[in-house]
Amino acid sequence: MTTMEDIEMQLEDLNIENEENEELVFDEGVEEECNRFELCIVGRFMTEKNINHRAMRTKLADLWKRAMGINIKELKSGIFLFQFYHKDDMNWVLSSGPWTFDGALLVMNTVKMGEDLVNVLLNEVDFWIQIHELPVGYMTEMVGKQLGNFFGTFLQYDAKNNSSIWREFMRIRIRVDVRKPLKRKKKIVKKKKRDCG
Repeated sequence: MTTMEDIEMQLEDLNIENEENEELVFDEGVEEECNRFELCIVGRFMTEKNINHRAMRTKLADLWKRAMGINIKELKSGIFLFQFYHKDDMNWVLSSGPWTFDGALLVMNTVKMGEDLVNVLLNEVDFWIQIHELPVGYMTEMVGKQLGNFFGTFLQYDAKNNSSIWREFMRIRIRVDVRKPLKRKKKIVKKKKRDCG
């Protein structure tokens, strides 16, 4: 018959701390050969309201209509994982935004190798903007870059929009930090030419 003293001695011998501190060593070749999240986007909607997950998934899947399909999963409250099955599908979604659902802007970012999905930075959104009332001769890409970097971070100049002789506005794509207030205008002064006389 086991006595209380025997049980106490057995319990004293139960020490898993040494086992927990031992290193578990793996041979080479067990790591993933590629980033399995390379075709994933993490996103959140800029809203205080709860998002209807089912309606959002249906709406975005319908809007995006990707050839190879898409899987949408909630990682934690308000943070979503958008998994694509082809790089072209993912790139199209990234370059065609910004996207909204139920009036809320979707802030998205790609996942870097080794990055924790729930800690992906979700602070920037890419927008196409129009710049109106530019002085004659100022519809150039150089001016677009400077203005783009004033309003956010310049990404792309729409040369097709700016190709005719008469243009009402310049169109550029910029990246905007959603934590900062939006800039709406910038005064442009045309330097007067010096007389060579």
